[in-house]
Amino acid sequence: MITSQDTAVSWLPLYHDMGLIGAWLGPLYAGVPLALMSPLTFLARPIRWLQALHTHRGTVSPAPNFAYDLCTTRIKDSELDGIDLSSVRILLNGSETVLPDTLKRFISRFEPYGLTRNAILPVYGLAECSVGLATPTPNTTPRIDHVQRSHFQTSGRADPSAKNDTQVLRFVSCGRPLPDHEIMVVDTNGKPVPDRLQGRIRFRGPSATRGYYRNNEATRALIGTDG
Repeated sequence: MITSQDTAVSWLPLYHDMGLIGAWLGPLYAGVPLALMSPLTFLARPIRWLQALHTHRGTVSPAPNFAYDLCTTRIKDSELDGIDLSSVRILLNGSETVLPDTLKRFISRFEPYGLTRNAILPVYGLAECSVGLATPTPNTTPRIDHVQRSHFQTSGRADPSAKNDTQVLRFVSCGRPLPDHEIMVVDTNGKPVPDRLQGRIRFRGPSATRGYYRNNEATRALIGTDG
């Protein structure tokens, strides 16, 4: 996904796994230049994130969903004069729930400034799997599933909604597991559930944690005796 030809930009704090591993160690491992800024710099003026992407011709940048919302609500049109986002090819959206409306607003607002519609990649990860676990195929537009709200809330079944259904739940797809990783959805007893049935995620792969340091009890609680 990331090559030595990329340029990364990040404002994420280095005490957070997405900032430390995803935005700092990741580019370091891949030999990618990184423009790093303070989280407070972004929060004070969200336009500075986009300015950094413009100035450094950034191609890759990660951020949680709320950051994309801030860019659509707290950046004035006048601040966007001269901004060119055509170099951006991957904006990772993860670390919290990815909202369909956020994706739509962000793309609509910044597409006139060179941002491509397939630049935003909703991703799923967790610290117990070295941040990354699932991601869509690059250069694809976000995939959104529409399901029957009442049926899902009462039964946990994510049945597709009808086209004229005004009361729907929308879920953004975070793609498929990374290479050599596996994901399974299970019930409370750890048994696999059928497709489109709500459950818990169980995963394994080369970047999954082996447990807590010198804490076998906590490790067994996390992974189980057969982990």
